[in-house]
Amino acid sequence: MSGFKSDGSDSRRIERALQHVVRPWFPINQDVLTSIRKNLDTGAYASTPQSLLNDLKGDFALFTFVVKELGIIGMQEKVGSTILNNPVELIRWGGPERIKEIIAPDKKLPTTHSLHWSEPFQVARLRETAVIASTAAVLSEKKDLDPEVGFSRGVIREIGLNLIAWNYPTLYSKVLNNLKPNSTLDEELSKELGFTPSLLAMRVLRPENPDQPEGSAAVDDTTWAAYDELCEVGEALARAENPETYPSAQNDWQKANQYLTENAGTGALDLIKERAVEQSKKYQDALPEVFNSLENFNPKRNIDVHQRMKAVIADQDFRLCPPHVQEALRTLYSDIDGYAVNKAAIQTLLKSIIPQAGFTGGCVFVIDPSTASLKPRTIIGQVNLRAISNVSLDPGDLAVAALGTHEPLFDLHEDAKPIPLEGIYSALGEQRKVGVLYLESPKSLGEDSHDRTVGTYNILKKALCDVLHLK
Repeated sequence: MSGFKSDGSDSRRIERALQHVVRPWFPINQDVLTSIRKNLDTGAYASTPQSLLNDLKGDFALFTFVVKELGIIGMQEKVGSTILNNPVELIRWGGPERIKEIIAPDKKLPTTHSLHWSEPFQVARLRETAVIASTAAVLSEKKDLDPEVGFSRGVIREIGLNLIAWNYPTLYSKVLNNLKPNSTLDEELSKELGFTPSLLAMRVLRPENPDQPEGSAAVDDTTWAAYDELCEVGEALARAENPETYPSAQNDWQKANQYLTENAGTGALDLIKERAVEQSKKYQDALPEVFNSLENFNPKRNIDVHQRMKAVIADQDFRLCPPHVQEALRTLYSDIDGYAVNKAAIQTLLKSIIPQAGFTGGCVFVIDPSTASLKPRTIIGQVNLRAISNVSLDPGDLAVAALGTHEPLFDLHEDAKPIPLEGIYSALGEQRKVGVLYLESPKSLGEDSHDRTVGTYNILKKALCDVLHLK
């Protein structure tokens, strides 16, 4: 990239970029392409031209490629700017015959990239595009604008980023991984490339347009400004859903949520989720591991979970956990609901992660006010050092004593068979103690080993409190 950046001419930089991205494009869903070709061959779209538009909308790469090619044909045929600059009208003008010619099997459509060989950050770009375009469509309906135009505007605005993600993957990934809260992806890419993703998109779609001076807005400024505002809400929502990637997620969510509350009313987020799921069905078939989760689209929950996980990772005890436990905890936190207790996550933690961390047995005790006792709620593995039964609130028992301390209590049994064991007790809950987590572990050999065991215990206890939403 250094040679690319050192070119002193803005014009030459953008021209070289166009040569680099236009031919390879970004990956077309071959199933969508095959289906559309079949319908074109059988004449299925002749009586239902809207179906052709709907099918093209199911694949963002094919949709934008067809718009680009129709734009070239339209300029050659001197079509008016009202059609030329509106993707929906352009597709309707092109109709089945022109589009059939554009995507005919003997034409060299982009095949450099494949959905199935894409990097996670590239596939995430397509998911973000689905959220952005669906948001613009739903909000267009709320604003008495054309939802088809809103959707297409959302897809068109993302062309630059999609082309950069696939054709400058190393640069895109580096910038994405180093974003700061006060910077945007577009700004940082512009610094590296020497031009904005939106300029790249405009030049790709309108390399020469005699009716539209380069750099000015297509169609009417006021019209596009209305749609662009809706797309920006979608862009904020897409970033908010990915707080691990975008440091601005919290602010993005606040802005997007405020707009939805003031302009779209309750239920708008559910409508956007439903539209995104509907519009990405073909992507779900090809990339289920990424697109199926759209059914659980919830930026607020993701931000809450990320904040909890961020606090855990920042805890020095987290670094003492074995690597496989750290990874298991990251997965666990991704399944924690921001509002409801996830019983499956509790079972995963108690029955899988804790034993994997090296603890051979244990018990979760909960306070029962009606009997003034600690009651065993869940037994973990095989408990060897104590009886598992109701414990009266007598400070002589370490489980009860742990309720009155902030630090873990230890019970070492050198004579345990077949190996020496150590019991660890600590209260669950800070503001209101609700019980005790008791775990047994083989005796630690050496100070470092002891620190790792205690650190791992502390993190597992914190995870249990987070799963249970205990403060």
